[in-house]
Formats: sequence, C-alpha cells, structure tokens
Amino acid sequence: MTSNNDLKSKNAMSIILLLTAIFFAMSCRECPTESENNIDLIVKDIFCTSVVLKISLPYSGAVNTFALDRNDSTVATYTCSEDDTLIIDEGLTPATKYLYSVRFLKDGKTKSESDPVAVHTMNITSHDISYWDIDTLGISGGIYDLWIVSEDNIWAVGQIIAEDPDSSFDGSGEEWFNAAHWDGEKWNLIRILNTATLYSIWYFSESDIWVSSGFPKHWDGQQWTMYHFQDMGLGIEVSTEHIWASSPNNVYFVGWKGSIVHYNGSNFTKMESGTTCKLEDVWGIDGNHIWAVGTESDNSRSVILFYNGKTWNTLHDTNNERKCCSNSVWTDNPYLLFLNGGSGRYLFDLMQEKLSKYESAGRWFGYDIYGTAYNDIFASTAGSEMLHYNGSTWYLYPEVKAQFEDYFRIRAVKANDEIVVASGYYYSGIGGLPIIIRGYR
Repeated sequence: MTSNNDLKSKNAMSIILLLTAIFFAMSCRECPTESENNIDLIVKDIFCTSVVLKISLPYSGAVNTFALDRNDSTVATYTCSEDDTLIIDEGLTPATKYLYSVRFLKDGKTKSESDPVAVHTMNITSHDISYWDIDTLGISGGIYDLWIVSEDNIWAVGQIIAEDPDSSFDGSGEEWFNAAHWDGEKWNLIRILNTATLYSIWYFSESDIWVSSGFPKHWDGQQWTMYHFQDMGLGIEVSTEHIWASSPNNVYFVGWKGSIVHYNGSNFTKMESGTTCKLEDVWGIDGNHIWAVGTESDNSRSVILFYNGKTWNTLHDTNNERKCCSNSVWTDNPYLLFLNGGSGRYLFDLMQEKLSKYESAGRWFGYDIYGTAYNDIFASTAGSEMLHYNGSTWYLYPEVKAQFEDYFRIRAVKANDEIVVASGYYYSGIGGLPIIIRGYR
C-alpha cells in the first residue's frame, strides 16, 4: 500500500525531472552547433590596394582554424584563439569589386561559413596640378604651418621680416610679423601679440583659433591671449610647438623634452609621455586614437607614441638606429600611419606594429605630411621636393623642384579638394626667404 507521503515524493521527483528536461532542452537550443552559420565577417576599412576585415569566431576561448576566401579562392588559413580577429588583405587592385567569406575548419573540413561580403576598393586620385602660384613674403624668415579654410581664406604662421622704413618700431627699417592671411587677392601680414616665431596653427572658426610659439595663444574673436605654462604650475620644462584637436574642448599641444599638454576647454593639464625626445608632431582621428612622433636633435632616434584616451604608450623607439621617420604623422584610420622624417617617407602598420619605408618617394630629409584621405596624401622635403600619394603610388612634382633647385625647405603642406598649399623658406646659406606656393587641382 502506497502512503500519501510516498505519492508526494514521487510527484515532486517527477516535477524535478520534468523541469530538468525543459532546462536542458532550452539550453541546447541556445548553444550553437557546428552546423550553424555562426561566423561574422565585417569590413572595417577599405583602401585602394587593401582591405581590413574583422572576423568573429564561433567558439570563444578555443583554438579556431578558419580560411579566408576571396572570389572563391582561399587567400590564407589562420589559427587563432581570440574571439575577434583583424586581418588586412593586401595586393588588391584599385576600383575593383571583391567577394569575401570565411569558413570555420575542423579536421581540415568546413563546418560552417559566414555570409559573403562584397568589397569595392577605393579608386586612386589624380596627381595632376593645373598650375602653381608662388608668393614671397617679406625679405627673410620662414613659414612653418598653414591652415586652409577655403581657396580664398588661408592662414600661414612663422616668422616674416618685411621692409618698412617709414613705420619700423625699432628704427632698423624692418617690421617683424609672425602670421599672414590670404584673402583671395593678397597676403596680409599680421603680428600676433609679439614677434615670437609661430610654429603651428589650429583653426575652428573665425572666433576660435590656436597658434603656438612654445606657449599657446588663443583668438576668441575679440583678442589674443597667451598662456604661460609656468603660471599654471606646469614647470619651466614644458614648451609646446604643435597642435591637434578633435574639438574646442579637446586640444593637445606637444613639443620639447616629450612635453604633452591637454586643454579641456577651460584648463590645461600636463600629460606623461614617457619620453624626453622632442615631439615634432601630433595627429589623431578621435579622442581615443592620437599619435605623437618625435626625434632626438641629431635625428638618430625616432619615437612613435599612442594615446588610447587614458594613457600615452610607446609604439616604436629606434634608440640605436640612425633611421629618423618621425618629423610628421598623418592618418585617417586606426590601422595605418603615414610618416615623414629625416630619412624618408614611411608606413607604420598598426595591426602588425611593422615599419616600412617607401623607397621611391623622394630623395632624403622630409618635413611635413598631410592628407585629405588615404588616397590623397602630400609630403614635403628639405630638397624642394613635393610629393603626392594617390593610394597606390608616390609622384614627385618636377616643376616645383625645377623652380627652386634644392634650396626650398618645404616645412608645411596642407590640401583640400581644390588646392594644395606648401610653405617654408628659400635657403641661401645665410638666411631664409618666406615662400608660399599654391597648387590648383
């Protein structure tokens, strides 16, 4: 005879078994199987001759083997234990459509496959410049940075000494300026606060402009204000010459002895760089992707720093190599850096942390590099060389070099879709003559 307690126990056990079965059934439906299509393939960036792909693998923490296919042909087979893997596929043809897919492999056999993804590579741009205009400003000095607002609104900063016997402030027959503005017809010389040489400019609007002579100077639409770092408790060792900003509330200044200073819209803060090299340039694509580059005074060392939004870290340091690549930096993506330095033009692959030199891009010492896009980059050298990268090849403008022989030190270059502007000084062995050239596209 079965008691009530026995019946209750049996019923309870049945309920437990039923709930357990339901739980396992639901869990199994949520778990991926080898037959499911559980690989994600995402295009992260597209260039003229390469593409960056992100592959999300099916089994987290496990060692995965997968094949990358391009147009039904296997590009390569990879083994990785990371959930997300970035791959750059190189050697492609500009302006060409490709179809990519990824296959998950087990025991050499395909177990699952991603959906196909179509990619159309960027087209190259034209090297053509329709004509060049050459302007000389004053009688000596140099132009060290530029900003193009429009074809008829261009700013230049540096040191400009002009003849002016009637209004000379010291009786020398000369007037000293440190900026100039192109209004579409002529260059107007400007003295910003004092005669100190200016090395950089960053323009937000007509009422929000930064320049730097070692100390930042700001235009608010009404007046210029100079900021002394020492007055803000930052120490006498801080001196900055170069500027990059993502917004008026996120401005970075870099310079001597590894100096990095951040401005948040109201206050300046010194940042630790981890180097004593002079930082020659700074560039970013957003607040979490900023690079600074620098070198020793004898160009025997190159440093590349990276800021991730929290700290600055060293990506590259050629302490024992006489291979200077770090006078200037530019990029429009988080995967590749374009560099110009004392021994030429370089590409730094950020995914592989690999530095490679462009052997055919000009002869020697490089100053500035700047682009409007990956397939439209200009670079300058100390030897009257102006170069353009169209996404595939570098081109040297012979008409610029022929005009100045080897005596034009092109210290700055900027461009937009209509115009490229370069500046520096004509070096005669005694002094320099400020020169600005405008190339119309």
